[in-house]
Amino acid sequence: MNDGSAAAELDANFAELIRWYASRPGGEIRQDPDVTACSTGLAFRAVNGAIAARLEPATADARIADIRRWFAGRIGPWRWLVGPSATPPDLERHLLAAGFEAVGDNPGMALDLARFEDASWPPGVRIAPVDDAAGLAKWAEIQRRALELDPIRARAWHDAHDRAIGREGTLRTWIASLHDEPVAAAALFEAAGVAGVYNVATVSEARGRGIGRAITATVLAEAVARGHRTAVLGASDLGYPVYCRLGFRDVSRLRSYALPAEDGRG
Repeated sequence: MNDGSAAAELDANFAELIRWYASRPGGEIRQDPDVTACSTGLAFRAVNGAIAARLEPATADARIADIRRWFAGRIGPWRWLVGPSATPPDLERHLLAAGFEAVGDNPGMALDLARFEDASWPPGVRIAPVDDAAGLAKWAEIQRRALELDPIRARAWHDAHDRAIGREGTLRTWIASLHDEPVAAAALFEAAGVAGVYNVATVSEARGRGIGRAITATVLAEAVARGHRTAVLGASDLGYPVYCRLGFRDVSRLRSYALPAEDGRG
């Protein structure tokens, strides 16, 4: 697995995920030759954003202003995603000059699935896919507790995943239960020729027991079964050591920028 190729594949997979969110009823996708703007109509910054920027240095400031105006007429906070494939190389400088602030900086990681070894589940743990609305409600409640979401963002996060039910969709979700209590969640998104691992979350009281690793391994085993050779993800501080133990390695940085007026809104 080439790290440069894996970084580009992660960039592309993440961009397709944001497009998938915005393809929901009520969402909008503005596909320009040099950038894509995605609005879900939901009040959560995580699912609204400018992606796949390939801006020209001479016109970057004007294009940033244009995209900012487009989002100003739509519901929900948003972010500008900057991965290793974004141009110009100093795009972050242009965003800071336009009044944006850094709101995220995470390791981009990749795993050669030929090296993947499935992990055993801790005692008392059961992992199952989300197959119906009741399962999705449990999944969303895990996310709310683990991410400490306020009611508005929790509702938006649930609604953003209302199509992530069953085994045949592009985005699929799983729940881990400990002694029948839902405590962890994760998702698999297939795009750009790779398996993206997203939304891995464990409620605070169940952390440190190997449950996050077990549900991540479940997603990876599904990716292997579907014929994928590479898995990619963006790591949180909590998840990073777990992913390292599973064999992931750093291939990039995933950064995001937002307007200060939207700080604290997701």
